Amino acid sequence: MEPCIIVHGGSRTILGDEKKEKHRKGVQLAARKGHEVLLKSGSALNAVEAAVRYMEDSPIFNAGHGSALTEENTAELDGFIMDGHNLATGAVACVEAIANPVSLARKVMEDTPHCILAGEGALKFAKKSGFPVLENPLELATAESHERSKEASYYLGKAGKWVNADAPDVNGTITGQGFDTVGAVAVDSKGRLASATSTGGLPRKMLGRVGDTPCCGCGGYANASAAASTTGHGESILKMVLAWDVVRNIEDGLNPMQACGKSINKMVSAIDGVGGVIALNSDGEIGRAFSSKQLAWASIRGQVLKFGLDRGEVQEVPL
Repeated sequence: MEPCIIVHGGSRTILGDEKKEKHRKGVQLAARKGHEVLLKSGSALNAVEAAVRYMEDSPIFNAGHGSALTEENTAELDGFIMDGHNLATGAVACVEAIANPVSLARKVMEDTPHCILAGEGALKFAKKSGFPVLENPLELATAESHERSKEASYYLGKAGKWVNADAPDVNGTITGQGFDTVGAVAVDSKGRLASATSTGGLPRKMLGRVGDTPCCGCGGYANASAAASTTGHGESILKMVLAWDVVRNIEDGLNPMQACGKSINKMVSAIDGVGGVIALNSDGEIGRAFSSKQLAWASIRGQVLKFGLDRGEVQEVPL
């Protein structure tokens, strides 16, 4: 089996050529991090964790360093990981002072009998386990985090019609800036699939608000057939159980690109939802779709790295 990976860096509108280029470069480097693991016969689970950790450590994404601020100027993070081989699942929600929630989610998966820990409970578990905890939780907030906080109504007052890049039958006008999260899905040399997703939350959200990211089947899902990771307006994705909907479409016979497009169209038609999704099937076929103006993504299959950001953009370079 030829291993492959696809990552996303968020469903949103990115203004300015410099920021666009940073997002393109960021997702390419994240895909390479995950692919390096796969080339060393590493598991899909290790690959998606490595890719997501890279994006959590980068200040240009809304995850880990670069997380959004709540209405009380705190940073509450969510993380999710799932092994499609055995359906093992781990997640953390509304956790502070954790730079890499995807790795804490994995510890929940492997070291507890639970699937998800939240808030103070997740933090207590981290400390008890010797997991790195920041002395100053606001180390995770960047200058852009503070700027986004000032523009909260842009995010919380979502309005307008959104369209899907891969579905010409859906028409409308793209407005607003959208939302972002990071994620990865991979298949390894043994044909095992995995999914991971991480977010710094919604700017100016209420304390304790949980979006789609840590919820199995919403922010991500993986089984023996396929894996998916989502990004966008958490409440919309939650209502549609978006990641599972994509996997189900693949199990029903659609290829990943068709499956992603169908699920995004369904969300747009049902609730004007804004977001994006990436997916893989067990044959290593890759899919993506989004209803925001842009989605930063990158994939590696064989000796080719593909990436894009703007609608309809697909660039490729040899490894």
